[in-house]
Amino acid sequence: MNAIINYSLNKFVPYILVGLLIFSQLSWETWQPYAIVGFIFFIDKFSFKTGYSVAYCESRGLDLDNPPQ
Repeated sequence: MNAIINYSLNKFVPYILVGLLIFSQLSWETWQPYAIVGFIFFIDKFSFKTGYSVAYCESRGLDLDNPPQ
């Protein structure tokens, strides 16, 4: 149960907090909130793939710090 709570807090609370901060500054004259939302979607899309590739390499015994020569 603790793992579910930790996952939920780590996954959703940052988006909620950033969303509240952006919503408080949102207007038609400012472009920064719209750029931040785009960056958040970019980070969310590619962060899992990076973690997956590291886990894949570690499970296969590939040492990323000391590649074979």
